[in-house]
Amino acid sequence: MLAWTVFITSLLSACTPADPRSGHLRLIDPQPQWQGEILGLVAGIDFNPGPAVIEALNHGVTVHIRVTIEVRRPWEVIVNDDLVRNHRFEIRYLPLIRHYELTDLKTGEQQSFPRLSMVLDRLQRPQWLDTRFTADEHREREWRMRARVDIDRTRLPSPMRLPVWFDRNWSLSEAWQRWDIEARPGSA
Repeated sequence: MLAWTVFITSLLSACTPADPRSGHLRLIDPQPQWQGEILGLVAGIDFNPGPAVIEALNHGVTVHIRVTIEVRRPWEVIVNDDLVRNHRFEIRYLPLIRHYELTDLKTGEQQSFPRLSMVLDRLQRPQWLDTRFTADEHREREWRMRARVDIDRTRLPSPMRLPVWFDRNWSLSEAWQRWDIEARPGSA
């Protein structure tokens, strides 16, 4: 009887709507775009951290935001790891200077802001994210791209990792967005 009670309680808690106070994290107007011979994704990141994430940030926890982009053939079930690209951003609070720091871990670019709202505004600006998928690869077969953004909970401090898997404040990702890849303009 106890097992059924636990099962039904966990099922009902999983089916409840998300609390709007827990925040959100999503891509803003993502669009595949060729830049020279390389395919990328142009998108901004809409990140509204909930109270638990803000509290963790203000207590020295670095928050990693990960944009995952997969390029694969439409019929493939298992994705080749060579065609998965993770673009990571790191947000941290620097208490001595009372600033928030945003780091693009792919390019190494660091920016410092006096308020968290300014970091979030910076993330919203569209930017081109590299997939390393070339026009030569595209000519050979039909391809599909999908992308999503989430908080990389595996990069949190060890004592936090298990509890955040069950906390809605930390699981803010949305469903994958998908595109069929069109030929690069000017290619035959």
